[in-house]
Amino acid sequence: MKKKKYEKDKGLTGMGIDYSIYRMSRVQILICSAAGAAAGISAWCVFFGAGFHALAAVIPGVLAGIRTGRKYFGEKRKKELVCQFRDFLDSVAASVSAGRNVTGAIQAAGDDMRQIYGENGIITRETALIVNGMRNNINPEELFLDFARRSGIKDAEIFADTFCVCNRTGGNMRDVILRTTRILSEKIQTENEIEVIASKGRNELMIMTAMPFIIIPMLKTLGESGVSGNNPVTIAVRAAGALLIVLSCLAGRKITDIKI
Repeated sequence: MKKKKYEKDKGLTGMGIDYSIYRMSRVQILICSAAGAAAGISAWCVFFGAGFHALAAVIPGVLAGIRTGRKYFGEKRKKELVCQFRDFLDSVAASVSAGRNVTGAIQAAGDDMRQIYGENGIITRETALIVNGMRNNINPEELFLDFARRSGIKDAEIFADTFCVCNRTGGNMRDVILRTTRILSEKIQTENEIEVIASKGRNELMIMTAMPFIIIPMLKTLGESGVSGNNPVTIAVRAAGALLIVLSCLAGRKITDIKI
């Protein structure tokens, strides 16, 4: 059975961003490819010696570099979106507290986000989509649900669901927005504290991963007759060690990737 091609979710307006996919720019691709290729060749030379055979590590290094870069930039964009979404809710809450209705508060928040983050800000574009959608008679509930689905942010999903229930039942929208803003701020602060704690383990993991690249060149000073000699046994041992390092690094990154 032919696998169905994934189609980007552009939202209700057809102009939204699917945050589950990150498209790197050409500059980012070049930088990540060069870094991956350099790391691959360096690792190969350390374990198996320099030579034309080191070019075998170029393609795996490039692929790993692009994959790592895409994940890094994608997570960075999502973190920026979370922080900017909190600022958006702060602005909406301030406008609602000043007596504006929800529609006017969202429009005022859009102006605030434009002043803070500029025209190209992530939340600026998202707020503009929501405002334009309301002008085209699209229900704000559907617009917030659409944003939450595309962003993949749990806090945005919770806010959208709560907003829908509150708007339909005539609840106190001011209290809902204020409480959501407070909870989101507390959660971001908690995540930052966890990130600081987890960074210690990541630093230790990086040090342990880098140790073989220091020890092996030192062992090579013993000469080819030592443990670093290029014979079938030592090559097999070093290949197994390199594989073990990669698996340990992946497992360590997964363990230290703590989310709430």
